[in-house]
Amino acid sequence: MGILRNVNSPKDIKLLDIPQLEQLAAEIRELILSVVLEKGGHLSSNLGVVELIIALHYVFDFDSDRLILDVGHQCYAHKILTGRKDDFVTLRTKDGLSGFPKSEESVYDAANTGHSSTSISLACGLLRADIGDEKEIVTLIGDGAMTGGLVYEALNDASTLHKKFIAVINNNDMSISVNVGGIAEYLRDLDSIRKPFSEYGISYFGSVDGHNLNELIAMFARAKSAEKSIIINVHTVKGKGYPEAEAHPDKYHSYNPCACSGKSFSSVMGNKLAAIAKSDKDVYAITAAMTDGTGLNAVKDAAPEQFADVGIAEQHALCMASGMAMGGKKPYFAVYSSFLQRAYDQVIHDMCLNDCDVTLCIDRAGFVSGDGETHQGLYDISYLRSVPGMTVFAPKDYQELEDAMDFSLEYTHPLAIRYPKYELNRTYDVHTPVKLGTWEIIKDCASDVVILACGALMNDIAMRLAEELGNVDVINARFVKPLDTAMLDAIAHKKIMTLEDNVLAGGFGSAVLEYYNSVDLHPRIKIKAVEDKALTHASLGELLEMCGFGIEQLKSDLHRLRK
Repeated sequence: MGILRNVNSPKDIKLLDIPQLEQLAAEIRELILSVVLEKGGHLSSNLGVVELIIALHYVFDFDSDRLILDVGHQCYAHKILTGRKDDFVTLRTKDGLSGFPKSEESVYDAANTGHSSTSISLACGLLRADIGDEKEIVTLIGDGAMTGGLVYEALNDASTLHKKFIAVINNNDMSISVNVGGIAEYLRDLDSIRKPFSEYGISYFGSVDGHNLNELIAMFARAKSAEKSIIINVHTVKGKGYPEAEAHPDKYHSYNPCACSGKSFSSVMGNKLAAIAKSDKDVYAITAAMTDGTGLNAVKDAAPEQFADVGIAEQHALCMASGMAMGGKKPYFAVYSSFLQRAYDQVIHDMCLNDCDVTLCIDRAGFVSGDGETHQGLYDISYLRSVPGMTVFAPKDYQELEDAMDFSLEYTHPLAIRYPKYELNRTYDVHTPVKLGTWEIIKDCASDVVILACGALMNDIAMRLAEELGNVDVINARFVKPLDTAMLDAIAHKKIMTLEDNVLAGGFGSAVLEYYNSVDLHPRIKIKAVEDKALTHASLGELLEMCGFGIEQLKSDLHRLRK
């Protein structure tokens, strides 16, 4: 890597000519490929923006100017150019580089971003804080972020500020899956427009070839010298430079090199829902740009007329699902736990207050390795169980997930089924029929200690503890809400440990304490949940150890509970 070897900061590229910059782009792609294909990460999105990132750093000075990377998973080339190339091999590992912008890592990372559509709002905040008076504020949007409503709220406000910022749209026709809808068509139409015009009261320029450094540098220099805000449309190829990623950009969006069996909670849910949809025309599957990730490709293939991808627009997806339920349909919204956060108002206002027959299939609930703070699914129990009318279920294994989907067919009220990004290795002999508010005993040795385990990962850990210690009972506390109060009454004389992959505040353990307090029972209880801290990027095993869920740590907790 001849040129990259000597690039230790963006200043090192400013005297390079175009052929040298093109060689630098090739070397950056080679480094990204070598690391991500071995260790995993966001591949196709980062391959697509290499020239774009180089050109931005060539024209601007982001040690003083500000670059806000919307959908922060587009940051790899940026990290490599800003003094972190030697550490790039540590990407997404504990104590290594984050896969997203992190202001703690570098002054070049203006904001910690991991979800979409936030950059222009952040820019408006910086402008109102007068940061933009002597600095350039540049936002890089794209990879689906233009379907998020927050962008348009921000553009509406930005046009009133009379202060300059530069918005660069990475227009690659993709979110995680292929972009859909009117905005996608609008962006495609913009590709054919080469003359400036005004949009949202802001000057528009484009379309620029996102892999042509001459064009990019000229356009960014023009934007830098302009006195007013500018939107620049840049067309890129997602996965550029790696034929497999170019042909299958969704498959390589977030690449996992591990040899997995292919079976997951996502695939089990998707296949089950596909079978249900084929036999019930009122069933409808909805995703917010996560068709493959949530397993809904099975429904899309089996019953395409009963499937909708609305783009990165979780609020709309859930509000629309509520409207469908009001119209007599039975919608299922499959969504990552961390992305459902964006639709919390719709959970309360539209789904639950209207008592809508909507089922949330919450993927990536609990601990999520690699992606760090912004993608942890550690809050959904707390933010869902507090909503009147909501039922929350956490299956212990694949079969119980299918049983829960069968239960959902007959259940006509708001329902959330949460499950982890976790390849299950355990099988169970016990599968009690799913009835509202009932738990099941999966290990009974008449012990004085009982573990209430919530969800697949926690049940697996509880069973490992029971197998190693030999004198612990385990209850699969599959209904988080409503609780199995009859079971709680029956075990009130025992010492109780609760296990949940959720934050401590307002979680499952809190619900158990609330119940016992309401009936004036006071058993000895140890709640194991995630303390009040954001989690870094790390492997699942490392995250469990960090949060006190290691087997030896839990053995010590049980020993103290027994005293």
